[in-house]
Amino acid sequence: MSPEPGDKYEPLDGEKHSPDIGKGEENKLTVEEMVNQTIGADGSKLSLLKFILLLTAALIAKISGSVLSYIPIFAGFLNYKDWECMANSTTCLELMANFTEEPEKFYSRDTICDNSLQPDVDFRWTFDRTSYAHEWGLICSDEGKGSNLKSFFFIGAFIGTIVGALLFDKYGRKNLSLVAIAISVISCIASTWVNDYKVMLVLRVAHGFGAFVTVSGVELLTVEFTPSNLRNLGQLVSSFVWSIGAFCIIGVSYGIKKWNHIFLVEGFILAATFIVIAVCPESPRFQLIKGKEKDARSTFKKISRIFKTEEVSEKAEIVFKDYDQSHVEQVKDFNKYPLMLKNTLLLMVCWMVIACLSYGLLFSWGKLGTDIYTSILFSTLGSFGAKASGMTYFMIHFFGRKKAVIVNFAAICLLFLACIPSYGVYITKTWTLDNVVCLLTVPFFSGTWSSVLLLTKELSPTSHRGLCMSMCSAVARVGAFVGPYLTLLYNSMDARVVFAIFGGMAACAAVLTCFNSDSTDKPIPATPEDLVNQHADTGHHILEEKDEV
Repeated sequence: MSPEPGDKYEPLDGEKHSPDIGKGEENKLTVEEMVNQTIGADGSKLSLLKFILLLTAALIAKISGSVLSYIPIFAGFLNYKDWECMANSTTCLELMANFTEEPEKFYSRDTICDNSLQPDVDFRWTFDRTSYAHEWGLICSDEGKGSNLKSFFFIGAFIGTIVGALLFDKYGRKNLSLVAIAISVISCIASTWVNDYKVMLVLRVAHGFGAFVTVSGVELLTVEFTPSNLRNLGQLVSSFVWSIGAFCIIGVSYGIKKWNHIFLVEGFILAATFIVIAVCPESPRFQLIKGKEKDARSTFKKISRIFKTEEVSEKAEIVFKDYDQSHVEQVKDFNKYPLMLKNTLLLMVCWMVIACLSYGLLFSWGKLGTDIYTSILFSTLGSFGAKASGMTYFMIHFFGRKKAVIVNFAAICLLFLACIPSYGVYITKTWTLDNVVCLLTVPFFSGTWSSVLLLTKELSPTSHRGLCMSMCSAVARVGAFVGPYLTLLYNSMDARVVFAIFGGMAACAAVLTCFNSDSTDKPIPATPEDLVNQHADTGHHILEEKDEV
């Protein structure tokens, strides 16, 4: 088990020591202690500010996740309210004559789809901005193709997380992130000139691949640089960056009228993040697990210059365990260490549920209200407000990692159930009470994401963190893939049934989390053995080789 800062050092079997520096036990530091004493160890406001700025810079590439997943909402927005009959269409004009007392009901999806009205034949769109859904005729019976363009993004994300699971723990966090950012930038800019639905499907897969390999990579990279007492704050900063990406796509989409130009501008914005990650060092935790002590010392030396802690990096003897494994050996460890297997499986369920609900609600705003920009803006503000107000941070701080996950899922469940009696109750011409209640779930979505992510990072050993995080992210992409299709249920069933489904899923996740381990007040484990030692009171143990099946 990795000792807490200040504990007397006792060596573990298989640990290595720096051969040339340490002169006494007081200079022997584990990787956890080395990070704690190198970064912001003096607790000053200046050191804290440096940490936040550096962390934000390293995490900025994470905006590719929110930008590229949200972009179809605006570039492919389907609006059935803004259109008018063609002057030479007797079919459309005769239908309109039947709605003289309630003309607002004429301009609807039902009028177009139930009567098979054709764009540019029977009617024309009057929306003040372009949309590929309108240009490519992705309406009525072809509306599902629009959902494909949203969901195929998550096929790419799923493929990307599988690749990440295989490569992050082999080649490092930084290098794979740079490749992923390059893929995101090229595919996003290329979308500017696409005029075909099938070609866009392929590019959406590339968007998802690049975006979520990048998100996973920078999450891994930054948590391994973060001191133990700042990990909750670090996760808050990480969540803020996702919101920055959401504000970025909302602002760009609102200001740009042509859908293809949205892709062009966002592509250049993402290109700037490549430069930032290129100058970031590789994770010293990863370097030590791979036995690259010289590289890790060089990284600590660079960081210590920023935080004025050169003495620590020069004099400390790092105690570490070389745990370089093949993919097969990594997988076998899940059998040897049942606790790691149990934790990972339960976390995978949480990731899948929260992703399905998040994207199910995100792509529901076009069904639940008529003003999609205002709805998504308020939704993003709700998420941002939960972080800025300290709600997300203090829930994790007060309840701990595991209990924060349970409380947030329980709150989401109760609010979705509250949408059922409030459905259809209009409080303005465009807003219903269930719209407002749905918006109230947003801060708890933010809290769930933050607490689940932090719990996953802290329960996953450094030797397997890339694999565990990628497995969780992979199943989350399955949930995110399903989420947009759940919005089609609004066309075939009462919205209250959909709310009940959402609430039931959140309740199941809350109950299952009760059986997971808690990482609160524990150091990040370097190896699966550290994880088991830290949770020895749970009755889990290491299976000996002879016990393996």
